[in-house]
Amino acid sequence: MAGATIAPGLPGLVKHFQAYPDADYLSRFILTAPGLAIALSAAMSGWVADKLGRRVLLQCGIALYIVAGSAGLYLDDLVLLLISRFFLGIAVGMIMVCSMALLTDHFQGPERDRAMGIQSSAMAAGGIVFISAGSVLADVSWRAPFAVYLLPFALFPLIYWFVSKPPAKREEFEVENETFPFLHAAMIYALACISMLMFYFIPTQLPFFSLELGAQSLKYGGFAIALSQVFSAVASINYQRLRARFSNPQILILSFGCMGAGFLGLSQANSLFVMYLSMPLIGIGLGFNFPNLTIWLMSRVPSTMRGRASGGMTTAVFCGQFVSPLLSQPIVSDYGLSTAFIVAASGMVILVLVPTVIVQFIRR
Repeated sequence: MAGATIAPGLPGLVKHFQAYPDADYLSRFILTAPGLAIALSAAMSGWVADKLGRRVLLQCGIALYIVAGSAGLYLDDLVLLLISRFFLGIAVGMIMVCSMALLTDHFQGPERDRAMGIQSSAMAAGGIVFISAGSVLADVSWRAPFAVYLLPFALFPLIYWFVSKPPAKREEFEVENETFPFLHAAMIYALACISMLMFYFIPTQLPFFSLELGAQSLKYGGFAIALSQVFSAVASINYQRLRARFSNPQILILSFGCMGAGFLGLSQANSLFVMYLSMPLIGIGLGFNFPNLTIWLMSRVPSTMRGRASGGMTTAVFCGQFVSPLLSQPIVSDYGLSTAFIVAASGMVILVLVPTVIVQFIRR
């Protein structure tokens, strides 16, 4: 819900603030401000979660999310609206950090694999539902999509009833020397950043690519993005089955291989049909990748430090999201969209697949 929910209402927002200096330029930051705020604040949120407690910070994050997210319903100043979106990003960082840490606190072994898969699946499904809701509400008013941010009120009683302190028992992989595994975490954060950097070629470039292939409306690009999310949700919910048979590095190879093949297919697409055929591969790769990286990260992090580990992970993901258009747009401008997709596929092979395969071979 954080950013894309209000995207359909942007034209109406720009029209409403057209008398405001640089309204067309500033309005674009309505979507990007939350991502930047998440990247900047998530690491601190993780540290606070370890000190203050996940449950308390989760409730504070949801309260801030409701207030800042729904601000578009009543604010009539573009600068104040931008500030509210920045606070929305801080709230999202708090929520993501706490939810990730709570899941790893309460579940172990195969149950944790299943819980992480369900979480990733829910995120993908939520994107489909709330972006669709924002599209419908945008026809009513540019302010109407902001009403979606009031829905988390329903979470407070659920947190009160169901979210408890984690069990006191130690876990199988818990180490006696509770030090943060910096090198291990840095590797996972780099992989998460690369994953999001490459994936974000899709929402930022695919609508324009669909027009190049003959689409008469941007909605065809939107349908393709939604298709990838559907397959991402299906893959995530089946992650536990994959994890029962393969190791984290092996799943990494599979997930990046799927995404790389999808991008290669996009680079060769000469019709909308071929474009649509490439999207399931990208969705499946993404659906397996993020629960896999999270579980791999937490397998070596002491329970008392999972908040800061989750914060670092969240920062890495949104840094990749923020940097992606900065890297992809110059390539698109100079060489075209097909070349940009080839670069994405090549980047996955060079930065991830080849090093991972080599490490796996050496260990054998």
